[in-house]
This record gives sequence, structure tokens and C-alpha cells, in this order.
Amino acid sequence: MSFSAFPQAARKNLIADFTSDLQEEFNETEKFAQSFASVALDWLGYDDDERIVFVDGSNDRGLDAYILSEDNIKIFQFKAQDFTKSFDAEARASADIIADVSRILGILQTKDIAKEVANPKVKQLMSRLQAVTAAYRAEPNKEELFNVEIYVVAMYDGLTASAKSEFDNLAANTEMVEIFGEVATCKLHFIDLNTLLAEKWHTSNDKWQDATGKTTEHVQIMILQSSATSFINENKALIFFGRAKDFIDAYRRLGYQIFEANVRCEITKSSVNDAIRKQVTTEKGIDEFLFLNNGLTITCLSKSAPRGGKVSIHRPQIVNGLQTVTSLHEAYESLPPKMRAYFDDNCYLIVRVYDQKAISDVAKLVTATNNQNKMEPRNLHSNNKDQILFEQLFAKLSWFYERKDFAWQAFEREERQWATLKGYAASSFKVRGKAGRPVVRKIGNEEAGQTWLSFVGYVDDAAQRRRLIFDDKKTHYNRIFNERMVRHAFDYDYKFSNERIEEETIPSSPTPEALLLANLTYRVAKNLVPSAITHKKAMIEKFGLAGKSPREQDEALASKTEYISGLAMASGPFLFTELCGFVLLRCYGADFYEKAGKILRQTDLDCIFRDLDFEKFNATIGNGSRKPNEVFGALWLLFRWLVNDLVEDDRWRQSFFIESSKPRIMYRDSTRKRLLERLISMDGRCATKSLHYDWSEDLFDGRGIFEGIKRGIAL
Repeated sequence: MSFSAFPQAARKNLIADFTSDLQEEFNETEKFAQSFASVALDWLGYDDDERIVFVDGSNDRGLDAYILSEDNIKIFQFKAQDFTKSFDAEARASADIIADVSRILGILQTKDIAKEVANPKVKQLMSRLQAVTAAYRAEPNKEELFNVEIYVVAMYDGLTASAKSEFDNLAANTEMVEIFGEVATCKLHFIDLNTLLAEKWHTSNDKWQDATGKTTEHVQIMILQSSATSFINENKALIFFGRAKDFIDAYRRLGYQIFEANVRCEITKSSVNDAIRKQVTTEKGIDEFLFLNNGLTITCLSKSAPRGGKVSIHRPQIVNGLQTVTSLHEAYESLPPKMRAYFDDNCYLIVRVYDQKAISDVAKLVTATNNQNKMEPRNLHSNNKDQILFEQLFAKLSWFYERKDFAWQAFEREERQWATLKGYAASSFKVRGKAGRPVVRKIGNEEAGQTWLSFVGYVDDAAQRRRLIFDDKKTHYNRIFNERMVRHAFDYDYKFSNERIEEETIPSSPTPEALLLANLTYRVAKNLVPSAITHKKAMIEKFGLAGKSPREQDEALASKTEYISGLAMASGPFLFTELCGFVLLRCYGADFYEKAGKILRQTDLDCIFRDLDFEKFNATIGNGSRKPNEVFGALWLLFRWLVNDLVEDDRWRQSFFIESSKPRIMYRDSTRKRLLERLISMDGRCATKSLHYDWSEDLFDGRGIFEGIKRGIAL
């Protein structure tokens, strides 16, 4: 299943990405073990797998999650460090993790579900497993046994010597288990932190650098020579039967770099992948793989003529066959030594290689040859005319619009091959950041969709149901990319559709400036608000709670408005974007879309729009004297004041503090309506007198919020 190698020079950055993902997940769950499970599954490629079932509650017998199919079961057990207190990336796991593996094996071999199983979800699993194994046993001519795989996924740098010895001994003695009378194969896997980092590196590598850090741009493939002519070499195209093991080795060395980045994101585990893996578990399946698989389609910079039974491919880019290669790799890892040797000598697949200069439009080749696994919804829309047009319009603003996964990497690597952005270079989208390092001005279409939904008032969909952005019915897609709302969803009682909305919404795409403005307000919020973990540590230090127990700390912090307010803002960054959208649509209505470009350039957002300079923006917020055009700094202070005002309500604060999901309570219609109704109230108050708040002075006092915004921008 897993890799073990990656460039050690990349470890520090990979660890930073890992901890960042953990903290982001913890901001929503506030449970370190659950956060680790989610991040680990994501990095292993199971994040969007709808087959995963999580087991929670007492008496789970070590079962944290599982995937059950008709011929196998995968069981996951997660072992996390409490990274909210400390995280030691060099720590090794002790032998106590073996106990849960034994408990899992014990429950799988139970004879009496009702008597021996207490947890409802485990009981449900065992009932399903009993039915599946019975059906499997009933099928005639079965050549393979039912398969059980147990994955211990640990946030540790391997096992201690004694723990490894125990684990290896347990694995060697449980190669077969009996489940409800059905004999099954059983494999135990230990996935440590380095394996997770290697998985991440292999899926994100965008350089021709292998797992040892060595630069390599050529892949050697052995050709099946069953006759005098074993290949077709027609000028710019080469067709042959290639040895599967060579592609597995290339994938091990280079990871996703061998896959065309202009194609799609990594494919989540699926039934198609399972079928490929199953195919090569027997000698018969290996022999027939050549005829039953669609094979690989590859573009390259150049290729050698076949010589000595081999062909050399320079910078291969597999445009069709990602799931074939990744599934073969995973299957190969699980094969016993004797079967691996047979696989090495006998597993071949058809390979079609094209020189890049022979293909005028790689996207057409991709579409024509990819048909096995379902593409991500985002990428299915990537070649829509409107998405290509957005890419071109954003480019005119010197921003790169990622209309598909890995688009920037593909463009940066082969900008001349990017047919829709002729005349643009990667440098067109870069600015100088901290310490002189280049920073890329780019925005993904999913990211743009999320922040735009928030801007016009559909925050809950943006935060909790982002897959709706590219849904099949196109309702959300059209609302984002093909319509202009002239009023905020607040004015429609947060309904997504009714006659009034349909009558007032303009059937025209929003301007790229409008989409970008919405996105930058979200980035402002993310930049200004520390994570929930960082905020909590700061508050513990500020209020002198370091020597208290975690329970005592929580009890003390529950009464601190400053702590709850910061936690609330960290849990609801989309709310600042919603507030900005509400204000600007109230100010300008349908005219906002054409004015958005001037708003970007003539306000305090300009430094972010042009240079991604958040430090300059942040410095203007608390400088004590506000220029008329520093409207977004004023709106940020207003947002902070509104959240603080909300938190000062004892009843709401108590509800927020005990809520298990802080984002859920922040994104409720009732919370958002309350914030905006308070904003409207404050608009009326500061229109008639000076309130002398930090957000109202110099801009809103004596004018009101909406009139102050219009005066400050002065379009």
C-alpha cells in the first residue's frame, strides 16, 4: 500500500504541512485523535471514499474505521499523539499498540455477535461481515480467499525494537483467520509518520527528482518480445507491450511527477482500483492483465527507438493510466515473494507513447482516453468555456486561475504547451514575497466558488458542502459562475431559490474582479486570526493558567470574553467574507460587479491584490488614524466588534462553548442573521452621531456604515 522513501531534505516541509493540516482539522473537530484520523486518511488517499465507515463510542474493540466490500475488508486503527500539547516527530511507538490489533482479530473471529459485541456500529459491521462472507462462500469457482487487511496508522517515527518484534511475530502468526466459518487471508500493516510523509511526497512531487533526491528525467521500460516485430513505431508515436514492474519502479522513484498534471487530481480508492489489484493476485490474472486492461497513454519530450528489448522515455507524462499504475503498486506491495517474481516476469500492459509536439491539444487526448475512474467534479468542469474564459480574464489581472487540480504545476513546467494562455509566462503571476522568495498570485476555481458563495450569503453551503459547487445539477455552479446576485441572501431569508431570487438575479457571469475580491476578504480573515490552538495557548499564558490542569484551564477560559471571541472568529472565517458581501451589495447592488476592479485597486486591499502583502494591510488596521479608502480594515474591526458583542451574551457564549463543532454554530442562519441585524442597527446609530469606536472613527461616524463605505471608496 505504502511508500517508505522520500527526499530527506523535504522532511521538514512535509512535517510543517502535516501539522498545518492537523491544526486546520482540529479547528473544526477539537479532538486530536479524530483530527489525526481524518488527515491520515486524506494523505493515504481515502479522504473522499464514500465506503469508509467510522466507528466511535465505547467498546469499539480497537476498530476506528473500516471499508467492507464483497471480497475484502480493510480495518483502520489510529494511534495519535496529543499534538495540541506537544508533537515529537522522532518518537517511536511502544508495544501497547499491539493490544488493539489482537482485540480486532478477536472480534473478527467472534461466534456470537449478540453476546460478544456491545458497540452498535461494531455490531452492525459484524452483521454485514457475516452476510458478505456467506455470499462470498456461496459463489462458485472461487480461486481466491476472502481478504482481511488491518492497518495500524500511527503518528510516530516507527516502532521501538520490542514493539516491532511483537508486531512482526503477530503478523507472521495471523496470515489466516476464520470469519463465520470462512477461511480468509489476513495481512497486518504498520503505517508510521514517515510512510505518511512519503505518501504525501509521492502525490505532490512536481520535480524530476526521485525519492533519494537525485535528478532523473528518463524511464527505461522493457518491451515484451513475443515475435520479430514487437512494437509499432510510426514517426511521433510508439506502441508496445511494456513491463508493468518498470512503471511501478518509476512511480516509486518519482511519484505523481510521471502523471500529466494537466489531467486530474489523485484518484480516490475505488472499485475500479480494487478490481485492478485483485486481477494480479493470481498467476492467471497476471497472464491475462495484458488483454483485460486499457493500458497506458503517455506523452513525452522524446523517446528512443526500441533497442535491446528496451525503450527510454524522456520526461514521461501518463495522461491515462494513473489508477492502473497506483493500483498495481499497491497490489505488488501485498504480493508474497514467489508471486512478485512471477509478476516481474509476466505482467505486461499495452503502452501508447506520443511526442508532445505531435499532440496539439493534450486536454483532448486526456478526455478521449480517460474513462475508467470517475473524475473529480471540479475537473469535469475544467474545460467548460466559462472556466477557460475565467482563466483568461484572471490572467489579465496577473492572477493564475486554477480551473483543475495541479494546473499551476503543469503551466509552470510547460507554459508553451498551455494552449489557453498563449503569451503568458509563469513569471507573469509571481511577485516577490518575504526574504525575496517568489509568491504566486493564484486562485483555484473551487476556492473561488467557496468564497463567492460566502460573499453572497450562502456560508453554510460554502463551509460544509463544498462539493455542491460542482454538483451534477449545476444549481450551485450556475449561482457562482453564471449569475449575478444583486441582493445578499440575508434579504431572501437565506433561501437558495425562490421566485423573487430568480426575478432579481441577472443571468450573467460575475466579473473576475468580484470573485477575487470575495476571495481576498477570506484570506484577510485567515491571515489575521490565529488558529484555535495558537489562540488558546496565548490566552492560557495571558491569564496565568499554565500551571492549571486542562479541565481547570477550560473552566477559567469559559468566562473570558476575549478567549471565546477569538475562538469564534477562528471557527468562522467565512463570516467576514459574508459581512463584506452584505455591505457591498447593499451599497452598490448590480453595479458592484463592474465596480469591483476599482474597489480592489483604490482601497486597502490593493496591496494584497497586487503583491499579496498582508503585513502592509495589517499595519493599517491599528495605526490609530484611518484614511478614507481603508474601508476593509474598518470592516475587519467592525466584524471583530460584532463577534465580541455576540459573545458578551452569556446565553449565546455558553451555547457556543459547549457546542462540539464550533464552525457549525458560527455558520447557522440564526448566528449570521444576528450579526448582520446588529450591523444594520449600528449603521443607523453611527449615521446620527459619533460612536468613537475604533471601527467607526474617521469613516462611519456621522455618516453610517454604508454611506461611509461609498464615500471612502469614492467611485
